[in-house]
Amino acid sequence: MKRFTFLVPLYLLAAGCATLGTNDVQQQEIQTLKARILELQREAAMNQVEMAQLRQQVAELEARNGGRRPNAASPARPAPSSSAAAPPGATRSAVEPPKSSAPSVRPAPSPAEPIEEVDIELPENEPQPPRRTPPAIPVPAPAKPSAAPPAPSPAPPAAEPAIPDEEPVPETLSPANQVLYDRGYSLYYQGHFVDAETSFQRFLQANPASELADNAQYWIGECRYARNDLKGALAAFRETIERYPKGNKVADALLKSGQCLEGLGDIEGARVTYREVVRRFPGTLTANAAEERRAKLP
Repeated sequence: MKRFTFLVPLYLLAAGCATLGTNDVQQQEIQTLKARILELQREAAMNQVEMAQLRQQVAELEARNGGRRPNAASPARPAPSSSAAAPPGATRSAVEPPKSSAPSVRPAPSPAEPIEEVDIELPENEPQPPRRTPPAIPVPAPAKPSAAPPAPSPAPPAAEPAIPDEEPVPETLSPANQVLYDRGYSLYYQGHFVDAETSFQRFLQANPASELADNAQYWIGECRYARNDLKGALAAFRETIERYPKGNKVADALLKSGQCLEGLGDIEGARVTYREVVRRFPGTLTANAAEERRAKLP
């Protein structure tokens, strides 16, 4: 029993030594793999440096040859070293090799053969042959006339045609001003006569020479007439006739003026106004309405 108890610790000690030996082997393999990785990183860095040098040489050749690749049959020149200055227009990244996270290693000389550099004569640099000027052809002198013909008498200037008086071209309405006019028209038929008159007034201030200016002035009189402001309405209708004598609201403004005079008690003035409507606009509905109102006057 004692002997067995003594052998157990020896067995455990041997097992521990074996385990330590295995760990040492694994550590050595890990160190070997790390060293191999470092070596591969160095080789990758060297390859990147060599590729950068090759790209630089190719860029220099293309820049000197006008962007065209050299011909293999042309005479060769030794390639410039990596320390040569970059051509104007080459970027910094084409000269300097890219930085790597691996430890700095001095690059070994490139085993690749140097790239040949060729000078190519461009067509635009070829000398042009001198142009030959054609020989001058003698031109015979014109014969002198025996006698100069008499100069023709100047024709009298033609009379300029009379230019008829042109009517002023009406202004073109903007969408905002058209909305302003339509708003006044809608407010009038809704019974908001004060707001409608204000809208028409604003329209006239913005468009005094538009094709709807006479209509706006007329509807100002209608707004006042609807509020029983007969004097104000009469002034607005008379202004429509005076400011826009060729407008399409002259006949209606004359009829409404007669109604205002009739409401103010000026019967003779109303009769004269109705006769003016019939005289200036015979056969129209407005003239018929004026004749009916004149016939009803006392």
